[in-house]
Amino acid sequence: MSQYHILTAPEGCMVTDDYAFSAQFPGAVMDNGSLRIHYQKFLNQHDTLETGVLGADGLEERETISGEGDVLYPVSISYQGVAWYAWSETDHGAWKICVRFVKNSRWSEIMTIDRGAVTLYPALCVWKDTLYLLWTSQSANGATTLMCALHEDCAGKIEKISEAMETYRANACEGGDGNLYVTYEAYYGGAYHTLCRVRTDAGWSKEVQLDSTDEWTCQPRVIAAADGATVCWYTFGYEANFAVCSADISVQNGKLTAEAPVTITRSVGWYMDLAAASKPGLQVLAYSWGRDYINVRFRKDGGKWSEPALMSYEDIHFAVHPSLLLGEGDTILMPWQFAHRNGHFGRNASVVITQFTTQDITRCGDVSRETADNNFCIPIAAEKHLDAHDEKEKAAWLQKNGYACKLLFGDIHGQSGISDGMGSIDQYYRRSLAKANLQFSCLTDHDCYPDWISQSEWELMRTTAHLMNKDNELTCLLSFEWTPNEYQYDFGHKNIYYRDDNGDIFRSGDKGGLTPTDLYASLKKYKGMCIPHHPAADWGSVSAATDWSFHDEQVERLVEIMSRHAPYEDFESTSKYTKNIKKMPHHSVQDALARGYRMGFTAGSDSHQMEHGVEGGIVAVYTETHDREGIWDAMYDRHTYATTGARILVSFRAEGHMMGSELTMERGNCVHFNISVFGTKTVKVELIRNNTVMKTWTPNSAHCDAHFEDVGIDETACYYLRVTQPDEHMAWSSPIWIDRC
Repeated sequence: MSQYHILTAPEGCMVTDDYAFSAQFPGAVMDNGSLRIHYQKFLNQHDTLETGVLGADGLEERETISGEGDVLYPVSISYQGVAWYAWSETDHGAWKICVRFVKNSRWSEIMTIDRGAVTLYPALCVWKDTLYLLWTSQSANGATTLMCALHEDCAGKIEKISEAMETYRANACEGGDGNLYVTYEAYYGGAYHTLCRVRTDAGWSKEVQLDSTDEWTCQPRVIAAADGATVCWYTFGYEANFAVCSADISVQNGKLTAEAPVTITRSVGWYMDLAAASKPGLQVLAYSWGRDYINVRFRKDGGKWSEPALMSYEDIHFAVHPSLLLGEGDTILMPWQFAHRNGHFGRNASVVITQFTTQDITRCGDVSRETADNNFCIPIAAEKHLDAHDEKEKAAWLQKNGYACKLLFGDIHGQSGISDGMGSIDQYYRRSLAKANLQFSCLTDHDCYPDWISQSEWELMRTTAHLMNKDNELTCLLSFEWTPNEYQYDFGHKNIYYRDDNGDIFRSGDKGGLTPTDLYASLKKYKGMCIPHHPAADWGSVSAATDWSFHDEQVERLVEIMSRHAPYEDFESTSKYTKNIKKMPHHSVQDALARGYRMGFTAGSDSHQMEHGVEGGIVAVYTETHDREGIWDAMYDRHTYATTGARILVSFRAEGHMMGSELTMERGNCVHFNISVFGTKTVKVELIRNNTVMKTWTPNSAHCDAHFEDVGIDETACYYLRVTQPDEHMAWSSPIWIDRC
């Protein structure tokens, strides 16, 4: 290590230039005495795998080693003097797993190991002096864990090693007892679990479940222990809580045995990454903490885990995607990804290398680092009752009101670990069918927060939405969140939705997404739709409120009237089902309506903790079909209404036309309205005209059926319903506009 110098934590060496490109998913291996760094490089809307050798003046001998496609999730390992690399690559919608190695400074040709609908999450390990590659092969029918041996001249036969029907993100190691231990996530019984298997000389064991709670698990990592192995993972629940856990596993009397899981830490948060590594007598665990820090723990000889120590920068910028490389003695090297915090910052990420020892962890250990609450993540205090009518009641109500179409409920606003949320992308869609039992769902990860969504990540979002989409079960629209205030401009956030798989991502730093006007023009090429959300949100340091001086009625068809942050119908209102954050005056939904903008209403969770459909609001659509085209068209036609979460049934018609309609009538003619509401509690129904309540019904019942005639206005008018229940649940119908001639 004499040829380079790495600063000791919490300092570190930044080895890539975030002014030139974005660097993600770093890792490091020792290559014949040199420290070789790799990362995924995002530049000019293209992802490549780049490596370099750390020298006295920084990263040297940089080379791009991937093919023509876009790279995702690269990994590396050093074995017998050879540095091996594996990655997933996508090109024109096709996915493959690739491998390449460097030996004596000479690079091999790229080997394509597998192709499929989605081939992802490569992992490398050595067992019995043979190198192995593991990966996930995903299709519309499930996901399988595969494995093959790797040799310099070829790859071995591909072997399926998972028994469960749907498994992801495998990890493997040779245990201290010489057996091969494998762990992965598995989806069954409506939840994700951490499973493990072991391969001994007698063959493969049965799968064993390691977790023991009803929380979902994510990112299992397995590392060697003296008598077997240790698996580390994290969990997340419905109260915005998460935990980091571990369990020791071994072979006892020929059977795979797991000790009871240990909860290493537990808190409330909204982002998590894990890395683990081991050498004889030492195990090290690194994990992100609230996106801002990376904490590290260790344990020796199977003892207790140490207290956590901060080993990334002592600032409030982002520190994510750690990896670990154990050096001589107690030396630990940690490559990790730096990105800028909230505000007007460049959104390229950088690779940082930090060095420390177990003594440094002990010296800096401070459990209080993990006890402070993050106010943004603390769950909403109100009880999250998901009150709903059964399908028989709903069908009877629809028939009574003359509807031959379907009425479906969904949440179209939430994040995953692709940007700044908890959990993996497939988990996001599976979560939609869990407690909330949604009928349609949209993943709207931020385009640039904490860093740019790369092209391969966008292709993963596109492919996963396609695979998870099931007509008449769960409809998944391709979508993302345009987040310009985190880059340069305070135009407000907008969610983008496509009718099919063909939409592209227009980041707020791309030419096609730099301003709202640019975004509108880009979306029209793909029949895209955008929805302003939290339109009056005031973050303080920068504005997330919508700049209403920009609007295009062809693409901006809906507006989010409520989310976990606040109700945005007007400036004054509050709701116990939100955080009631600070609002900016003159930016509410009613302010937009007063400008003459014709937008229907939606609500969403803006979940970052896999609580979509549970925390915040939901949206209802009247649609002819339960599929992408039907739901997108219903949203575009504004046949929608918003609720705070309760599945209140709302019908609002003018002259027989549904909510969201525009009608032209002669001056002097009265407008006939038909109103039907079926609440989950007793309801108060208000008819609002041009932002003023003109009629209120209080039937002392969950049912409100009314006919109303408005004869008092000859100018253009905007009408909508507001429904309020004693439990403070609310609903808002999309408006109907009456023009006069």
